[in-house]
Amino acid sequence: MFDLHGRFVFVRTMILSVLVLLLICDHKTWAKSNQERIVGGVELPIHLSPWLASISMHGNYTCSSALITSQWLVTAGHCVYYPDSYSVRAGSASADEGGQGRDVVRIILHPDFNLRTLEHDIALLKIGKPFTIGGSVQLVKLPLPGLNILPRTLFVAGWGSPDANDSDAEPKLRGTLVKVIDQRRCRRLYSYLDRPITDDMVCAADAGRDHCFGDSGAPLVHRGCSYGIVSFAHGCADPHFPGVYTRLANYVTWILRILETDNQMNFIY
Repeated sequence: MFDLHGRFVFVRTMILSVLVLLLICDHKTWAKSNQERIVGGVELPIHLSPWLASISMHGNYTCSSALITSQWLVTAGHCVYYPDSYSVRAGSASADEGGQGRDVVRIILHPDFNLRTLEHDIALLKIGKPFTIGGSVQLVKLPLPGLNILPRTLFVAGWGSPDANDSDAEPKLRGTLVKVIDQRRCRRLYSYLDRPITDDMVCAADAGRDHCFGDSGAPLVHRGCSYGIVSFAHGCADPHFPGVYTRLANYVTWILRILETDNQMNFIY
């Protein structure tokens, strides 16, 4: 019997998969690849998001992060705000097995991070043993410092819930495409919740597509460059409240200063 609905869902999924490939896999990424789950997305192999790493606390998945060097990752500040024992895993579509696992030895929260408002929601993680870069483990590029121009459509992936009511105990890597939302509109929408939307934030979503619980810390990517970090939202894929991301370009100078200091310390010691 001809299943028109099933055929439509299949075609829609294939189209979204192709769009994801076109968006995140420029020629350089393809060359290297020979080497809170997303709402409205598709399951992904890790080589389509090779900069993504899961964060676990005592073996339990909590957040996502992105590799910016072989030994440093960037994530949301609220993911690692409370002192504890964290580990990260890269190179695997599974949040808790496969790939390369490493212990986090240093956490640097942005000095102005506010847990209540989630302003300056960014942190850096250093691992003890560097990741081996290659194949399904790659670095994400950072935007130019202070860059205000954003691509219209971006890609976000993570191990979070596929909807607000999901209780699946086995996170699966999923990704989707979202579009940047006008900053004034986003600010106006969140004003009804008394949530400040600052110039250090980016709002992005699309019809039925958004990040969700457990995707925090994941990068907002276009052609291998991260423009944002999953920070917060009201619900998941709520048409009235788009997902909010930390605007990464506003923190690149801070990131580079820390990396430079770390390199100098390693050289001295």
